Amino acid sequence: MKLLVALALGYAGVVALLYLAQTWLLFPGAGLPSQRLDRPRAPERLTLPSGDDAELHGMLLRAPFEDADLLIGFGGNAQEAELLAQDLAADFPNLHVAVFHYRGYGPSTGRPGEAALLADALTIYDALKERLRPPRSFAIGISLGSAVAAYLSKERPIAGLILITPFDSVEAIAKQAYFWVPVGLLLRHRFATVEFMAGNRTPVAVIAAEHDRVVRPERTRALVAQLPNLVFHRVLDGAAHNTLYQLPIYQEALKAAFAAVRAAADA
Repeated sequence: MKLLVALALGYAGVVALLYLAQTWLLFPGAGLPSQRLDRPRAPERLTLPSGDDAELHGMLLRAPFEDADLLIGFGGNAQEAELLAQDLAADFPNLHVAVFHYRGYGPSTGRPGEAALLADALTIYDALKERLRPPRSFAIGISLGSAVAAYLSKERPIAGLILITPFDSVEAIAKQAYFWVPVGLLLRHRFATVEFMAGNRTPVAVIAAEHDRVVRPERTRALVAQLPNLVFHRVLDGAAHNTLYQLPIYQEALKAAFAAVRAAADA
C-alpha cells in the first residue's frame, strides 16, 4: 500500500510540474536576449502597443519599390526574429518583409501565451496594412509560428500562406509525447492549426522535414489532410526540424512554395 501511495504521489507531482512548466516548455525563447541585426540590410524598427500594456518590437525591410506585396513572418518558439527577418528579406527581395518578436521575446514586453500571440498577429497585420497599403499580404509560419500564421489567415484576407514544419495542434503533439498525462485537462496553449484552417480557402504551401523529431511527420500529415486549398506540399529528404534551413533544397522548396501560393492568388 505504501508503495502505491508513493507512486501515486510521484505521478501527481510530475503531472503538476508539467502543468506549471508548460508555458516555459512551449516558449523557451522568452526572456532570452536578442542580438540586433542591421546587416546585410538595415531594417526599419517598429514598435506597436498591444493588449495588457504589452509593447511589440519588430522589423520592416522594405522592397525597392513602394507598391510591393507584403510578407509577414512568424518564427518558431526558439527562433531569433532578427535573423528570420534578414533571411526572409534575402529570400524575397521584391517584397516588403516584416517580422516581430513575440511577447516576452527580445525587446518585446509582456508574457507569451496562445491568446496573446494570436491577438498580436492581428494587431501586427492591421498596423502594417495601414502603414504600407500593400496590394496583397502573404504570411509564412515556422513550427509554432505556423499556427499563428494560420490563425491570421482565418481572421484577415491573406493572399497566400507558407507553413514550414507545421502541425495539426500542440494538443495532439503533447498527447503523443506525454501519453501518460491527461493533456486535454491540463493544456492551456492548444494552438489548433487544423481548426484555424477548417473551411479556410487561403492557398497554402507546406514544407516538412523527413526526419522531424519535434513535429513528427504524422502530425504534419494530419494537418495536410484537412487543408481545403493546398497548392504545394514537399517533404525535404534527409532534413530534421532544426536543420532543414541549412540544406540547399530548402531554398529551392521555399521559392517554389511561394511561387505556388502567388500563382493561386493571381488566379
